[in-house]
Amino acid sequence: MSNNELSATNISLGSFLYSIRAKFMAMILIFVAALMLMVIGLINKTVGETVLEQGIEKGLAVARGVATASDDPLLTNDDLTLFTVIKGITENKGVVYGLIVGNDKKIKAHSTVEESGKDYKEPADSLKFKDGKDYSIYYYNDPARGYIYDITVPITSVRLREGIGTVHIGLTRKVVDEAVDRVNRYIKYLTIFGLIIGGFGALLIATIIVKPVHALIRSAKEIGDGNFDYRMEVHRKDELGHLMASFNEMAAGLQQKQIIKESFGRYVAPEVLEMILHNRETWFKGKKTTVTVLFADIRGFTSYSERTDPETLINHLNEYFTLMTSIVQKNQGYIDKFIGDALMAVFGSPVHYEDHALCAARAACEMQEKLAGFNRGRPESDRIDIGIGINTGEVVAGNLGSNQKMEYAVIGDGVNTASRLCSAAKKGEIIISKSNYTAIKSNDFECPPLDKITVKGKAEPLEIFNLIPRRSPDRKDEDTQRGRRQAEITAS
Repeated sequence: MSNNELSATNISLGSFLYSIRAKFMAMILIFVAALMLMVIGLINKTVGETVLEQGIEKGLAVARGVATASDDPLLTNDDLTLFTVIKGITENKGVVYGLIVGNDKKIKAHSTVEESGKDYKEPADSLKFKDGKDYSIYYYNDPARGYIYDITVPITSVRLREGIGTVHIGLTRKVVDEAVDRVNRYIKYLTIFGLIIGGFGALLIATIIVKPVHALIRSAKEIGDGNFDYRMEVHRKDELGHLMASFNEMAAGLQQKQIIKESFGRYVAPEVLEMILHNRETWFKGKKTTVTVLFADIRGFTSYSERTDPETLINHLNEYFTLMTSIVQKNQGYIDKFIGDALMAVFGSPVHYEDHALCAARAACEMQEKLAGFNRGRPESDRIDIGIGINTGEVVAGNLGSNQKMEYAVIGDGVNTASRLCSAAKKGEIIISKSNYTAIKSNDFECPPLDKITVKGKAEPLEIFNLIPRRSPDRKDEDTQRGRRQAEITAS
């Protein structure tokens, strides 16, 4: 086997060992093994006690029968009869000896003939096992025969009404041990069979459980890779089926959120979108703030719309608004709304940054510059010309609307002033307020003053300036400025 094959085998083995299937199988096998060990211990104890009890009962019955048949021969010293009574006693299973002892402690008869006539001696180191009204049982360890239970029953003469001797029956524990060993063998076979069946059962159950888990893993990877269309097939009605269905619901929710994010991203700059997503609970609350508002309105649109078919008109407007929106967003602006053929953009809200007046001026210049390219090659009747008004001032920003529909907007005198300046701007002009001029005059913009104008809602005439739409030298720094603002937004 090559090193690559060996490595692949090790990886596969490692994956299996750490899998749910392996853990489940190990758990089942340990449970079965522990259960069988408990059963073995319980059966050993029960079988051992039962066999021993049966053996002792049998030994007592034999000893009592011998005692009954030995009273007269023992009184008359009829050794031949006593030997006849005791001779066949060892033919009983488990009985290793039998003997009759007189009151003089002489062995009158023994299952081993050579022991007859000798003095009876109590087994050394014998311990009492149990006793009763007419018997006593001691046990001791014989080096040659193992543990022996010595059953003693008195021999009572009916005529003398007194004890004239005792019968001793020896039972070996080997009978008990053999019975327990037989049971243990059967249990071992049963344990091995149980482990095999349990292993296959655990593998089957683990496979049933792991299969949907693998499906969940695949789904999680698909969702993680951005495939929000991925769905699992659910054919189960148990808890795992509910989990899979919930995962599909989660994927559908993520897909919907992604659609909303992509759709909303068409209207706001990327950093504005990120700010809204990370500050969902606070970004829409109303507050006073200083911003720069830009209005751009198409000049001569009414006559153009009257002579153009609706489909062409809509397509032409959409191309124009797409171009203007990209320029506004590029310069960190927020498209507040489209009002017919006009658009309103806000700089400095909802994400606040200090150079919003400069960004609005740059955007206005670029809008006029790019519009020239937009019109190039088009017939005179299809060209679009716009007037732009810009004002920097205080507004109230927040979510406005009803319970059914709300939108983020800025309102106040600062907005109205920008709208009035846009109305005063001729095609190709950018008219800015004094507040905007003050904010951008340190930059290389050409802003000649214009005659003051009187606007509705203002008692005093407004000082206005004409921002010449040309590429300024500091435009080259706009990417750096944009990067700095992005860092400020992220940090906040």
